[in-house]
Amino acid sequence: MQDLHTDSLALHGARVREVIARSAPKDPVREGHRAPSTPEVEAELRRWYAVMFAEGLSGADWPEEWGGRQAHHALHDVVTTEELIRARAPRMVDQVVLASHLILQFGTPEQKARYLPRIRSAEDIWCQLFSEPNAGSDLAALKTRAVALGDGSFRINGQKTWTTDGHWAQMGLLLARTGTEESRHRGLTAFLVPMDTPGIEIRPLITIGGAHEFNETFLDDVVLGPEALLGSIDGGWQVAMSGLEVERFGVGGNVALLAQLLDDLVVAARSLRVDGVWVVEHDDVRLRIAELTAEAEAAHAFVADCIETILVGRDQPGDTAVAKILHSETYNRISRYAVHLIGSGELGDNPDAIAAAQRLEDAWLWSRALTISGGSSEVMRNILAKRRLGLPQAPRP
Repeated sequence: MQDLHTDSLALHGARVREVIARSAPKDPVREGHRAPSTPEVEAELRRWYAVMFAEGLSGADWPEEWGGRQAHHALHDVVTTEELIRARAPRMVDQVVLASHLILQFGTPEQKARYLPRIRSAEDIWCQLFSEPNAGSDLAALKTRAVALGDGSFRINGQKTWTTDGHWAQMGLLLARTGTEESRHRGLTAFLVPMDTPGIEIRPLITIGGAHEFNETFLDDVVLGPEALLGSIDGGWQVAMSGLEVERFGVGGNVALLAQLLDDLVVAARSLRVDGVWVVEHDDVRLRIAELTAEAEAAHAFVADCIETILVGRDQPGDTAVAKILHSETYNRISRYAVHLIGSGELGDNPDAIAAAQRLEDAWLWSRALTISGGSSEVMRNILAKRRLGLPQAPRP
């Protein structure tokens, strides 16, 4: 199928590169430092996100009535992501993509008319209020409670954690319990939450790399009207799973990052001496770089095949979990080895090698977060065990 679109993909790639060259922020993205650190950076990011929507680099897959493009093909999104990664340009906020998908799928006409234009103009950044201190990857165990009031509104109390971008988001996707704890999946409901609603408190969580990407969020008697309900009462599990499948495949679809890491590893290794000897002359170093390259190529091949099977409706249960594991764990192994290798010798004063080493350190510090976000590797393997292999559910303690 991909061959049928070769000319279209090449033209789209050229157009993406032109838009990036003309409009993207000039400062390259640092892995693990994607949230804005100053008001000026935030304004520049919002300007760029609005350009991405206006130019069809994002949101082109939406229905035309909401700004989508008739000529759009799913493979265009893959090309866009690869070009943004190669240029080290900011990619769309994951939670904005998630919110768009869920509003289009589950939102009322009023919700679509209210929120979709504000997403396209970058007036609204979104965050995800799913994980909790004792319910991270096991969303069915969450305890934040939404109690229905007599006028159709809901009073919400609870705590969320790992709220990416919550400190600069205008809107949040909230999952709360409306049924009993024993009902687990069947007692959850999804809400669209203005982040300036009284009773919401955001506290920063600083990453090991020194960045403010995450937050913990406290909800104290937060009252939301009936218009905040997304989907049906007690239907939140279906909403959440639809969104997480998009998020997991989005993580796996970023495998172009692996080639970029390997390029940086080679640049750094060529300028590195250990005991006065260039490390690229060591057989064990050359072998390990070759092994990591093979792992990255395998991840890329799986994701490419996964995209093709999805396009023709032949994807298998758990494919997105495999893509997520392959990307995040290979990313971790490459960056971990690179930092270990660089730390074992003398890098010298080659500016390209120094810049590559800094990027590899950023990647290493961010890599553990990647194995957790969108569902931890352990949860992904559990999904594969159940959905792909048909193994029974493990007994709950």
